Amino acid sequence: MQLAYLALRYRDLMCCCSAIHADLYTNVPHFTGKHAVERMIESLELPVTVLRPAYFMQNDVQVKPVIEGHGVYPMPIGSAGVCMIDTRDIADVATAELLRRDKSPEPQPRLTLDLAGPDALTGESIARIWSEALGREIKYGGDDLDVFESQLAAFAPGWMAYDMRLMMAGIQQHGMHPAVGAALRLQALLGRPLRNYREAVREMIQLS
Repeated sequence: MQLAYLALRYRDLMCCCSAIHADLYTNVPHFTGKHAVERMIESLELPVTVLRPAYFMQNDVQVKPVIEGHGVYPMPIGSAGVCMIDTRDIADVATAELLRRDKSPEPQPRLTLDLAGPDALTGESIARIWSEALGREIKYGGDDLDVFESQLAAFAPGWMAYDMRLMMAGIQQHGMHPAVGAALRLQALLGRPLRNYREAVREMIQLS
């Protein structure tokens, strides 16, 4: 009986990490897998909080050498707008949500949270942020997905390069935008403002 209670109690506290627009980017393999899990959670009526983060700000640590060495921001995110999220905000939201569920006297229903930052960023606006932070011109590398895939395939497995190409095509077409009111909801949960990309860039530069 005690083990059954613990299992049910643990289930009530669970969070699942998916991806924003997992139901929209249905041709992107690593999004499709997450969407399948979301559908299973829904069909089983599990009282889970599904976290759907957008593109991580800290992903750009990997392209910082290209930015600093060649003066180009190489990620082809286009102009539709991507509300990037700081990975520390993801961790803090997950912690706050687990604590909220734990402190609740009653079981909480299933909930989906879009995790996204405060600003809709484009390739051009990101290049300007890096230019300001570095004190020299950084250009946006453009939207050519053929070039992006071939360059990535030189350093990563071909399947990964193709997966990333599909994701970038979706970003160029749809962007990554949270549901209306999502940012205010996250800030209320955290009790503070969300971190922004400009702050993240300053910290990335300090890692040198």
